[in-house]
Amino acid sequence: MALKKQKGHFQINESILATVETATPEYVKLTQLLFNDCVMFYVSQMSSNLKLFLSTSSDSLYNFYEKRIISEPVLNAARIPQDLRRAAIKKAAGVVKSWYTNFERWMKRIERSKTCHTLKKRARLKKKAGKPPVLPQSTNFPIQVYSGMFKDDTGETLVVKLWTGKVWQFQKVSYKCRELPPDYVKGTFSLIYDESRLKLVWVIQKNIPSKGKLVDHIKAYGKLRILSIDLNLDDPIVVGKVLEGYEDTSVVVELANLRISGNNRLHHLRKRYLGEIAKAKSLTNTKTELGVLPPLNFCSKLWKRIKNLEKELIETISHSIVEFANDYNCNLIVFENLKSLKPQRGKYSRRSNMKRSFWVAKKIQKRVEQKALNRYSIYTVRVNPAFTSITDSRSGAKCLRGSQVGSLNLYLWSDSGLGKLVQTPDGKIFCSGENAARNIGLKYLTAKFEKPVVFKNAGLPTGCVVWLRKPVGKGNVVIPAWSCA
Repeated sequence: MALKKQKGHFQINESILATVETATPEYVKLTQLLFNDCVMFYVSQMSSNLKLFLSTSSDSLYNFYEKRIISEPVLNAARIPQDLRRAAIKKAAGVVKSWYTNFERWMKRIERSKTCHTLKKRARLKKKAGKPPVLPQSTNFPIQVYSGMFKDDTGETLVVKLWTGKVWQFQKVSYKCRELPPDYVKGTFSLIYDESRLKLVWVIQKNIPSKGKLVDHIKAYGKLRILSIDLNLDDPIVVGKVLEGYEDTSVVVELANLRISGNNRLHHLRKRYLGEIAKAKSLTNTKTELGVLPPLNFCSKLWKRIKNLEKELIETISHSIVEFANDYNCNLIVFENLKSLKPQRGKYSRRSNMKRSFWVAKKIQKRVEQKALNRYSIYTVRVNPAFTSITDSRSGAKCLRGSQVGSLNLYLWSDSGLGKLVQTPDGKIFCSGENAARNIGLKYLTAKFEKPVVFKNAGLPTGCVVWLRKPVGKGNVVIPAWSCA
């Protein structure tokens, strides 16, 4: 039974995998085939009149499409239960919306290519846009089992309504899964028939008290404590700062630091396994007309090791960030929006592009967002990364990024590019990660506080950096300016 929502709470949904045993696995296969036929029927109905489908709210989908199944003789003769039809409608709506979004994106690319002045650029953009997306001809979704389709759940067995090919019958199913986390309850589940094996995925839910809006928290307590995180391509992969801002004075004080390594180890082990895969591939003797074609599941264990290395690093780092934020009673975790930071040929070196392609920053942000909200009701936001790396957080002036090399520790600087250090106009050298993490937090607090945010330096009782907003037309980017408070 699905958990009901409570006022002042938000609902957390997670999944848990279970192994399944049943005396009639062929009934599960037949039910899954019938469910996917039903999904494809509703996909055809929705795509035939896109204007009606897009104008229909999600709450009204059942009223518009549920009874249309009467027009299909085969599906109507199967007397599909209402809960299964509604699950099929939800799946079909997701398929059509996804296709329509991709089609609109493709149309914009085609229109952009038509406005180009040169024929060469027009052809290049048109080729980059590719072929128009099409709706799938078939689907292979698992059976989405709503509460009306199963009963008598004992924790080890339950009874599910399945299609035998002629009638609907309740069949007993045995399953095994790990214990539920505290405060979670079971909701609905998906029953999967894949490669002659059965799987069951429970949706587990719980209600967590909401801490309310951050604006209300600032008004009630007069302050806001955040953890700002800077993610790097090299070690330390995570540099964090705990900053606390006060509303009456808008003074921001730095309370704690966080540094986590592990990225270099990941790169080292990944390159080792990729080297072993390359050696194994060179020893294969499988040549075809198209060239060398490795056998199916070639070096699957090595590829699995690489995947597990990334997963281990992501889970470890996200856990450390969330626990650190909770230990210091942070109300918020702030990241940079790294959506546009990706490999670009001609802009970065080959080594830098390789690091960007393997960078796990976005996955870390996603897992931190999930864990922080599910465990401690801590929100996660992203800010514009503009100027955070080339601005001195202590003086507000433009700084230079670079590295110290050689036995004399010569400082190699550049106006743009990567570097583990920053050099201020007065000649001081700081860690670029700590400087960026501090700027990320100050940028977010500037948008929340009414007064200009003032950062108090650790060694100076009066000297501060005031962060001001740019004009509205320039976007939500802030610039610092030196002043004395």
